[in-house]
Amino acid sequence: MSANPMLPDTLAPLLPATPVDVFLQRALTGQPVVWEAGLSVAEVIAVLQAHRLGPLLCAQLLPETWATLPGELQTWLKASARGQVVLDLEQTLALQELLPLAQARGIRVLLLKGVPVGYRYYAEPHHRVKTDVDLLVCPADVAGLVALLEELGYTRSVGITGKLVNRQTTLARGDVALDVHWSAANTALFAHVLDFETMWRERLPISELGAAAYAPADEDLFLHACFHLALHISYEFALVWLYDIHLMATRWPPEVLERCLLRARRLQMARVCLACLALSRAWFGTPCADDFCAELVRQSTSERSAQVLVRHLSRWQRFRLELQALSWSERILFLRELVWPSADYLRRRYSDSTTWLPWLHVKRWLGQPGKADAPSSDAEDQR
Repeated sequence: MSANPMLPDTLAPLLPATPVDVFLQRALTGQPVVWEAGLSVAEVIAVLQAHRLGPLLCAQLLPETWATLPGELQTWLKASARGQVVLDLEQTLALQELLPLAQARGIRVLLLKGVPVGYRYYAEPHHRVKTDVDLLVCPADVAGLVALLEELGYTRSVGITGKLVNRQTTLARGDVALDVHWSAANTALFAHVLDFETMWRERLPISELGAAAYAPADEDLFLHACFHLALHISYEFALVWLYDIHLMATRWPPEVLERCLLRARRLQMARVCLACLALSRAWFGTPCADDFCAELVRQSTSERSAQVLVRHLSRWQRFRLELQALSWSERILFLRELVWPSADYLRRRYSDSTTWLPWLHVKRWLGQPGKADAPSSDAEDQR
């Protein structure tokens, strides 16, 4: 059971408990720690890969700790850090090519998640693992940005997209993958939290990436980081997302964090933010005002969004939560997009531009795989 009122009991299994957890916790918070005989190199590497922490740990380890590590782990950490440096360079060059062209066409782009957090809060941006780059545009600009990316040689993945179903698409060129979002949240539960026009007005530059590079303001990034983590908790828990939240909350004066949490309360997601802070505090010692947070917990017991704070949610439970957050007209549209996807999707999935379209729908309903099938992102935040 969790003794912290900010943390639902359902998330207690995410607290640090194993020897590997304790080793990472101490190393990432700058505490002296030595390699113990009971630790397994293979297990530590597997955990670092799952939590996307290799480059960060490589940078954070104290020299006296590094000297105690097995050679195999030292080699892996250095390779992990070098790999992220190379990928960061490729991503940077891609953004420096794309963003000015998008700006020239009147397409407004905001960078989300790993890129702005890496530049704003980490000692070096490559310390923050970024397997892809997240771009947010208004719905009216999606077609223009996708067309531009295809002109630049990017290939679009095959997947159902729509106004309410999977509000994002992925395009890749070589090792650089770009996730194009037309909603800050890929679920109706949090779609109301961040509005593109407001985010654009309050945007901040990322000068290291050029004059056309912008990202949301700090409070918007924090709210996004919290609901993004909460939406993934039921099937994937990566400490890198929690460490982002820790860095943001730690850098702010207490009154700024409290102001942001009050905003979260107005947006009916205070419990989500408080749970993320409680986990961050347990892992990394993130400071927060106990009395203020305890009172906020009491005020936010009925928030619907807190239903995602469960370690395991079935596909049906996630589907039900999505429907509950939609109006009746939106539910009809959601089901229509899910059951009757676009002709473009079907043509691309089956690599077929001539077959009668209703027959392609039948093939999909029967579960027949397509020639162009690839694992769908399946609504990153709805999975």
